[in-house]
Amino acid sequence: MQKALFFDIDGTLVDFQGHMPESAKEALGRAQQNGHKIVLCSGRSRMQMYPFLLEMGFDGIVAATGAYVECAENVIYRHFMSKEEISTITALLDEAGACYSAQAGEYMITSVKHKERQLARFRSLGDTEMIDQIWKRLRISENMNQEQGIEKFVYYESEMTVKQIQERLSGICDVTESSFESAVQDSGEITSLGINKSYGMQKYLECAGIARENAIAFGDGPNDFDMVEYAAVGVAMGNASASLKERADMVTASVNEHGVAEAMKKLGLI
Repeated sequence: MQKALFFDIDGTLVDFQGHMPESAKEALGRAQQNGHKIVLCSGRSRMQMYPFLLEMGFDGIVAATGAYVECAENVIYRHFMSKEEISTITALLDEAGACYSAQAGEYMITSVKHKERQLARFRSLGDTEMIDQIWKRLRISENMNQEQGIEKFVYYESEMTVKQIQERLSGICDVTESSFESAVQDSGEITSLGINKSYGMQKYLECAGIARENAIAFGDGPNDFDMVEYAAVGVAMGNASASLKERADMVTASVNEHGVAEAMKKLGLI
């Protein structure tokens, strides 16, 4: 039976230094040879994804935490935030003293005062390739409310916790703690209400003609919660958060201990 396999990127297919185990590459290729569909499912916008991943020939892409969906190289869904959402989000993040940027399709948008704060934070993580991917197409804007095509916001160094941001935006937007760093409460991502990875998965499955019971998801962080719960089988990496492991149907080895390949073998996919 053909399966649709959805893979988070950071902490799942690649480690936080941008390295992808050769075993994972081989497993993905073998899964396709066996008739399964492989789909990237990430919080990154499409532009932010590593070129070597895009060159691997994935059958679909769910990007920007569900705001962008491709099926067989065709863009089948886009969602942009409203001016009201943008105004509410930026006002709150300014109040919280956070540095932030917006993902807008083919570029990132940030202000002069936020740019260096964010770059300094990324440099501390040590992934220079990731920095190049995120910032190679950067727009400077001092008025986000005038921008169009914004898919989601990411923020860092907030004086408010993720929980406080969630409470303030309850019923307006979805707020998730950062999936790129381990359990920090000053960083997160914000999407329109109901826009998440599982929503993007649903769009892809409908396009590909694959039933939900044939979906398998692999993840490691907070923005993968709904993804592993929506799939018929949810796989948590060994380096995943404890909360994700509790939600998953299977826990495999960590990203650098061949966790993707191990899980795919156990599931009979390769």
